[in-house]
Amino acid sequence: MAATPEIRRAGSALRLGYLMVALSATFAAGNGVFARLVIDAGVAPADLAATRIYGAAPILILAFLPHARKLRRADLIPIALFGAFGLVLGPGTHFQAIAQLNIALVLVIIFTAPLVVAAYQRIRHGETLPRYAYAAMGVAVLGVAFAILGSGDGIGVLSLGGLAFALLAMISYAVSVILAVRLPTALPPLARTGACMTVAALIWFVFVPPWTLPFELLGDTTKFDGHFGFSVPVWSAVLFVVLIGSVGVYVCWVGGTSRIGAGASSVVGMTEPVLGGLIAWALLGQTLAPMQSLGIAITVAGIVVVEHARIRSADHGIRDVPVDL
Repeated sequence: MAATPEIRRAGSALRLGYLMVALSATFAAGNGVFARLVIDAGVAPADLAATRIYGAAPILILAFLPHARKLRRADLIPIALFGAFGLVLGPGTHFQAIAQLNIALVLVIIFTAPLVVAAYQRIRHGETLPRYAYAAMGVAVLGVAFAILGSGDGIGVLSLGGLAFALLAMISYAVSVILAVRLPTALPPLARTGACMTVAALIWFVFVPPWTLPFELLGDTTKFDGHFGFSVPVWSAVLFVVLIGSVGVYVCWVGGTSRIGAGASSVVGMTEPVLGGLIAWALLGQTLAPMQSLGIAITVAGIVVVEHARIRSADHGIRDVPVDL
């Protein structure tokens, strides 16, 4: 029997949704590569993280302003906390980490955050998962150990400072996931993002005022040292971080999630560490030892199992607001 127009439209919407979420993960993965490129050109990680918010906030606030009247006083605290952890501390420590470590390694550490969230839900709310999910948590942690220690020379060849920043970024990511369920539902997803972006811009204004940013570096060139070996102006890499790595990530995530659901988006988004490693290999020439690659694959597989279990067990607050990287 031929599919009805309604079924065909639903199938098209699902395909478009998965494509948009996949694009969001790809853009987020590429964001780390372009950020590393800008940092290597001499821009401090904190300056770049602030610039990213200063550039994206004026665009995404346009989604918030039409709904600003729906905001209540009680909504201000969760918005402020999400902005502080999800858009200031998280990205700031993420950029500090990728300045010192392989991008794929940083991402796989950060993406263990769902394990922290699951542990929090168990301790704070008594929510349980199937036994296989707890086994998957152990497997994921083992995979991280392989990724960190699998270079052949042990942890001594890695930056301990970079590892510390990656761990802080992971904790910030986990806190953001927990805080996301407290954001006001009266606002549409992009409006919530715009509100949080505005708060983040105000926080960055205190720590990294716009007039202190290194504008003189924008006209310099920076080089991709990977397999293609080409140079680009610093300003174009910054533009990618702002428009593609921020606005594009949010718009594609929200648009895709509205079509396939937040749970499916969460699982598809787990491809980011793998994509980040591939893009960093192609454009930056970053490589991993075989044991490190195996560890990353094991970790991603374990986390996907845990996320799938969380989605099936109950509604654990997986939301349509993307947690920023």
